[in-house]
Amino acid sequence: MSDTPSLPDSEVPLLPPVVVQSEPNSGESQRDYDATFSNATVVTPTATGTEERKFGGTVQVIARDQIEKSDAFTVGEILARQPGVDVVNSGGPGGVRSIFLRGANSQHTKVLIDGSPVNDPSSPSRGFDAANLTLDNVERIEILQGPQSLLYGSEAIGGVVNIITRRGQGPLSGAISAQGGAYGTHREGGYVQGSQGAIDYSFSGSWLDTQSFSAAAGGVENDPFEVGALSGAFGVQLTENTEFVYRLRYTDARARIDDASFSIGIPPTDDPLRLNLTKNFVQRFEINNTLLDGNIQQQFAYDYVEYQRNDRDDVFPANAEGATRQFTYLGTALLWPDHEFSIGVQHWDESATTEFLPSAPSSASQYQSGIFFQDQISFWDRLHLTAGVRWDDHSAAGAHQTYRTTAAYEIHETSTRLRASLGTGYRAPALSENLFPFGTPDLRPERSRGWEYGIDQSLWNDDVVLGATYFRNDYRDLILFDPMTFTLLNIGQARSHGVELTADWYINPTWAVWGSYTHTDTWDADTGLPLVRRPKDKGTFGITRYFGCGCGSITLAARMVGRRLDARNGSVVLANYNVIDVYGDYWIRPNMRWFYKIDNLFNEQYEEVTGYATSDAAIYSGVEWTF
Repeated sequence: MSDTPSLPDSEVPLLPPVVVQSEPNSGESQRDYDATFSNATVVTPTATGTEERKFGGTVQVIARDQIEKSDAFTVGEILARQPGVDVVNSGGPGGVRSIFLRGANSQHTKVLIDGSPVNDPSSPSRGFDAANLTLDNVERIEILQGPQSLLYGSEAIGGVVNIITRRGQGPLSGAISAQGGAYGTHREGGYVQGSQGAIDYSFSGSWLDTQSFSAAAGGVENDPFEVGALSGAFGVQLTENTEFVYRLRYTDARARIDDASFSIGIPPTDDPLRLNLTKNFVQRFEINNTLLDGNIQQQFAYDYVEYQRNDRDDVFPANAEGATRQFTYLGTALLWPDHEFSIGVQHWDESATTEFLPSAPSSASQYQSGIFFQDQISFWDRLHLTAGVRWDDHSAAGAHQTYRTTAAYEIHETSTRLRASLGTGYRAPALSENLFPFGTPDLRPERSRGWEYGIDQSLWNDDVVLGATYFRNDYRDLILFDPMTFTLLNIGQARSHGVELTADWYINPTWAVWGSYTHTDTWDADTGLPLVRRPKDKGTFGITRYFGCGCGSITLAARMVGRRLDARNGSVVLANYNVIDVYGDYWIRPNMRWFYKIDNLFNEQYEEVTGYATSDAAIYSGVEWTF
């Protein structure tokens, strides 16, 4: 259960919820944290939309307001600030960014964009690299911890990250922005959105260019990075109860990188010529329909995700192409108030071609079909239960069954919430693991079983929200290289368990404070040691000052990461580090916003991966004009 520096370690609500946006200078401050007693609708836990307080598992929401204030360039940057989420960067911008959820492998994180599965089928383990995923057009991000294969199938063995983009509403509006800063960085972007009659639209685009720094900590040359992104959604109300939605996201990235070692824990070497080119195109076609006065909701969705990667190494050049096609039907019936029953049918297939010059290219494909049932019921607006089961049949790995059940109980008199969940997950072998040359055709899926229980306590009308969670995840049949047979086999076992504490204090309309602490014990059965790149201790802390005029804010956010292994044999240990960032914005005029950030305020020197550099103190600033 290890990752190497050189490798990257669907569902939306049937009718997406309307998000009412406040005016930027309305004078009403908004919280930078997600209160767990919220009545807001979340999508990812049940795929049908449910109030956050009714879900017994752990779901974290990063709202659009937080995203805009953070001035983050990519999704990975903002995920790193969340409890239970570790984002590991191999160098600066453009380097591999792996996402670990509560100790699971990075390839155990399933990433969705509006329900489209975007894990790369041409990568060695079908992992997701967050290096090029920008925040264009993103309405919010939902993070679902623990095994979630009931709704999301393969890869959701450790959790799900769902990026939800905005739908257009209201009169035509938009913005253009420009910013610049350290390392010769500049970024330009803009969006338009609105609706008229039966049509709604939302489109955005951006270009980021930075000279960056050397990915290798001992390097002498910079490794520039460029990425352009287009994102959009177009909806048409075909009839009173039927709508069609088309979504797209296109990314084109160009990154200079250094040569990674083939062994984990060994530093990379400088390479002034190596270049990585990546293109990614995500498309989703939806038909959403309601029947019987909304008591039956249906969604038909088709996803097409395409990757093209070109590694222009001067010694071992390589090309890779991959595509995923997925069809989903989701039907939900409201049996009676507070009782919903859902059925989902899903079929996906993936194909990939890899070419390591001068060898001939290798191609392979596989497919899977599945069906799931889910029941949601509430009693007395206090006890909220969900339960479901899923069956999948994989063309290469055979049949597999998963389940999940959750419970949440609210004690309204004391503003207390008790919650628990139990579920299973699996990851079907990637094409490179079972069908490409040197793969093992009869590999079984990797499996997980996870459970958690916790308590949330609200004080003083939600001005203070405290949370405590114990979690445990067990992993079996992990696919590892067997040195005795020189093949990949299902021989790995691992475990992670720990405690997560959160505290949010909305002091008054001027000040807000939040913090979290996650203690994670991991165990690799093969070595008897902790899993690599999973810190035992991680903490976050933030304080936000809202300006009295309601025209901006400033936030100080700290991230404390403990010691962790960077080699499976325990020979390399990375030191702990503490990074403090500052970010904020100020409305100069009703239609003009100044925003800024300082990364690594105190110039902490640290490594997330052995021998890979991280940013020194860096200042960025820009202006956004809205219309």
